[in-house]
Amino acid sequence: MVTAGGYWLTNGGPSTERPINSMLLEDILREVDGSPSSYARASRIISEGEFGQLAPVNVAVLSTFTFDLVGPFLVVESARRGMRVNPFFAPFNQLEQQVLDKGSALYQSDPGVVVIASRIDEIAPPLVERFVSLGQEDVVTEIANVTERVRGLIKGIRQHSQATVLVFNFAPPSYLSAGLADTGLGMSQTSAIQQANDQLAQVCRSETGAFVFDYARLVTESGQRNWQDPKLWYLGRVPMGSNAQLKTGKSLSRYIRAARFPASKCLVVDLDNTMWGGVIGEDGVGGIALGEEFPGSVYKSFQRRLLSLRDQGILLAIASKNNESDVLEVFEKHSDCVLSLDDFAARQIHWNDKASSLRGIAEELNISTDALAFFDDSPVEREWVRSQMPEVTVIDVPEDPMGYADTLENSGAFDNLSISQEDLQRPDMYRQEAQRRDLQKVQQSPEEFFKQLEMSATIGFLDQDTLPRVAQLMAKTNQFNLTNRRHTAQDLQAMTETGGLGLWMRLTDRFGDNGLIAVAVAVSESACQWKIDTFLMSCRVAGRKVESAFLGVLCGIVQQKGGQSVMGEYISTAKNGMVSQFYQDHGFHGVDDEGKLWHWDFSDGALPVPEFISVNIEGDDSSGG
Repeated sequence: MVTAGGYWLTNGGPSTERPINSMLLEDILREVDGSPSSYARASRIISEGEFGQLAPVNVAVLSTFTFDLVGPFLVVESARRGMRVNPFFAPFNQLEQQVLDKGSALYQSDPGVVVIASRIDEIAPPLVERFVSLGQEDVVTEIANVTERVRGLIKGIRQHSQATVLVFNFAPPSYLSAGLADTGLGMSQTSAIQQANDQLAQVCRSETGAFVFDYARLVTESGQRNWQDPKLWYLGRVPMGSNAQLKTGKSLSRYIRAARFPASKCLVVDLDNTMWGGVIGEDGVGGIALGEEFPGSVYKSFQRRLLSLRDQGILLAIASKNNESDVLEVFEKHSDCVLSLDDFAARQIHWNDKASSLRGIAEELNISTDALAFFDDSPVEREWVRSQMPEVTVIDVPEDPMGYADTLENSGAFDNLSISQEDLQRPDMYRQEAQRRDLQKVQQSPEEFFKQLEMSATIGFLDQDTLPRVAQLMAKTNQFNLTNRRHTAQDLQAMTETGGLGLWMRLTDRFGDNGLIAVAVAVSESACQWKIDTFLMSCRVAGRKVESAFLGVLCGIVQQKGGQSVMGEYISTAKNGMVSQFYQDHGFHGVDDEGKLWHWDFSDGALPVPEFISVNIEGDDSSGG
């Protein structure tokens, strides 16, 4: 198979020994037959070979048990998702020793992701071995001790590294201390471990760049008895059998990818035999399969899953070869249609090829084509899009529609470690944007249109509440991005704590709230000279002059801090050509012949803020600059 937006989708196949340099990655992955030995061989080849299409990620694992056997599964499953994971496994039960020593092997491995893998059995033995003997206060104390220890580990890591931290939560023990009587206890053992997991999640939410890895769900889905291999445990302190090691490696690869790379923004779906069974143009509204009874119930369930994605902030779009009137009739008249036309941010319903449809959708939504994922029951259509648009994530759809929902979930295309308020509002924001376009059509000039929008910008300083959304926007924004620097939330926090200036901007207008749509970071190079390290904005609001308001406020605050001049920087990429003249258009003077550095001296005056935008500055700068 071929790549799909960074996802490697392969099937099992016969093994053939060949020199590493002559082997293609898809061939290596195809030869993995599910056995530990095939994973070990593929892992070795991936680790030793040169595969430039894989993004390198250093991953360090701190554990209270032997984790090394998960390594080959993690490396191979990460390669399927476009990453070359270089794992470091610290000796087990060396958590604090590795975390608190800045010269430890943990930090020498220069991790982008740190995994803290502990079991409740080792980190809080009384909650497992002697639970019945504990009083309720003792249970509460044990839970508090566990969560505070984890908090200390996260804070310790943050002292020496800006890596993303993934914390395993706790699976239930193999045997309940009170047996069948567990639910009759004042606080059951099951409830106590769930409380520990809830508090663990609260700790991660309160610490920048820390997230829970849901190990408990993995174990529960498989069953505790199926998870373990007693021989591996007693001989080597390995709490997972080979199948459990594979599942852990697969799941961890999804978390790592979500931590390091943005998810797809928009799911483009076909209609016939995808959203419903049958062909609407031939079968008519009454003849398609969609309802509460099989087989229509399968498609209705899939539509519910799509609606759930929309609720999370994923945009939905249609790419269908059909007569539009036939399609509209289904959404207007079929009572079992879960989704309405309003749930779709864009529609391409005609007889043109699907690659053209996807380009049209990206253009209409003002997002890059690599932010699209494509779900179509036709292997011909999928292969066409792969060949024409390799940057798109093409999901391999099974022949049996009963597998549609699971395939969509397991693709990982929409994996996010957190969901912001802006994510939840995104589908409605795009509907509002369509209303803005309608207004623009009836205005005589851009200035009149901008006045009619009644725009109000709120600009604030980076803090713990806004860091996650700011880092998310920084990771996803490609086009209106002057330098394309991908600072993490931890990076941004460190920059502001050392005197840097970090700003965000939220925009509202007569049609609604656009959310947090712009980020700027400036750093002091000397007492009087500042440099704009980062300046980016969502393309949804490009062309409304809000970027001019943001730049004007940024430079005004720099001047208040004692700056006498500011240097803007433009680093050209394949996608940000739209802002190549940004500083020049705002009156900055070129410093070099390459158009990279641009200078503004405050003796020339302040940068103007457009009069048709109301600006409110929120909060105080706590960076210490």
